[in-house]
Amino acid sequence: MRRWITAAAATLAMSLVLTTSALAFDCTNVSKSNPANGTQVMINFTTGQVTVLTEGLARRIEQGLVDPVTGAGYHGLVGLDIDGDGDADFSTWAGAGPDGMELPENAQLNGPACRGLTSIGLYLSECLGA
Repeated sequence: MRRWITAAAATLAMSLVLTTSALAFDCTNVSKSNPANGTQVMINFTTGQVTVLTEGLARRIEQGLVDPVTGAGYHGLVGLDIDGDGDADFSTWAGAGPDGMELPENAQLNGPACRGLTSIGLYLSECLGA
């Protein structure tokens, strides 16, 4: 029970860190058939709440391997639910590029905006019209 309480308390801060960092510079694979596949955490973008958290990530937070305040130690996919329907609208990588930073810009911008690997900003503006 204590583990779940610790994980639940930590996820609120983690959701804010991951949402901010994911939208600030990461990219998405828009050709992925189900954006939720492989994600360890899903965040409802409209509320900022974590709606899905895998047991493995909760365990790593509890063990101190992932810092929910800074996001340090987290490397993987984050699902983002933009419209609040409970399903991931796209996923992005956190801490996956060189030195845990963003994937190189030429990788994000090389190719079509609405297929394959692309910048989230480009995807939102060109493909979703946001």
